[in-house]
Amino acid sequence: MFSITESLKSLIATSRHSAGEYTGLTFLDESYIRQHGPATFLNRMLTAKAYVSTDSSDANFRSFEIIGEGQCGTVWALTGTDQVLKVMKEGKLDQLWNDSVMHKTVQEAFETSCIALRNDITIPKYGQFITPRHDVFWQPNMKHFSAEITDKHAFLSSRIFGLPLSVRASIVDALAPKDIRAHKQEFLAREENQHTLVRLYLGRREQRAATRSFRLRNFDLTISEMEYLRLDTHRYATIIARALAILHWRAHVDANDVEFVLGSAPMISTPPTAAELKILNPNNIGYVTHGLRLHHTSVGVWLLDFDQCQSFEKDAAGLELLKKGFWMNDPYYPRPVSTNAKDMALWAMFKEEYLAASSILTDSAMPKAFITAAETEGKRRRLGSSIFQ
Repeated sequence: MFSITESLKSLIATSRHSAGEYTGLTFLDESYIRQHGPATFLNRMLTAKAYVSTDSSDANFRSFEIIGEGQCGTVWALTGTDQVLKVMKEGKLDQLWNDSVMHKTVQEAFETSCIALRNDITIPKYGQFITPRHDVFWQPNMKHFSAEITDKHAFLSSRIFGLPLSVRASIVDALAPKDIRAHKQEFLAREENQHTLVRLYLGRREQRAATRSFRLRNFDLTISEMEYLRLDTHRYATIIARALAILHWRAHVDANDVEFVLGSAPMISTPPTAAELKILNPNNIGYVTHGLRLHHTSVGVWLLDFDQCQSFEKDAAGLELLKKGFWMNDPYYPRPVSTNAKDMALWAMFKEEYLAASSILTDSAMPKAFITAAETEGKRRRLGSSIFQ
């Protein structure tokens, strides 16, 4: 009988194959090593045709917890990794599949766009669309779900980690109602206040109601609160405007119902493309890849949720989709029409940055037509008193 050495356990822990490599794999575990010995095990593993069970040597690797809910799926975190799994809600297969396809479309569009337009925003990395046929995933992992999974369609992607405790505690101190501040530690310990992402509502100025419904998960930060906290709203407007231009004119999607949130920033920001590296040199590359964060946590802007997005044609119908995508979304964008001078200045900057970015991505006249359509719709809504404030 062979003993399982620490080196072999390390190999088990580090030789996991990605979710996209399930087809044709053999499922191995520590009992295989005991039965056949380390040499045979290595023979199988090094053919790159085997998949190793980590249940006994790395038991916490496959522990799942719910960290969010979307329209088409429940989001589970794969504890101990940087992965999340969006598991389909009943009857939402087409929507989850669209989320997967559009996510990959948008990710590739950002990766091939000028780094100056995308360096301050991150998209979760596309992983794999998992179906009921992927037994190699479901069989060892089903026991780690805390709730029953009725449909085994899911979408794997990298995780947006929530804001650090120090940031969450400061949100409570600065913005929470008095009675919640009085019980801050208890409040912060609740499940619904974990995994905090902050939605950047540049288009909403209303005052927050002093209510016990206040919670931190998917926290809506309004423009008035950003100003109170002396945040750089013009920087957020610039980041979102450039991202919207990429969504429209590189990914060619209407950006319907996408989200722009603050979360813990990735350790390394998106790298430049090969073409950009060729025009740089060792002395100026640092100005591009400034997002190296090895020993500290910072906060960054993320773009997510693409299940409602659709492609559009460069015609009148396509323009209508862009306008609807702008107005039907949560108020992440500054309002084109307002009686508030700060809001109008923020819209002017957003408009300028969007058009400048769009001019790099397309020669079409549609970006200007889109801005005109958004402003016209804003005036119509203002007259009907239906604009977000």
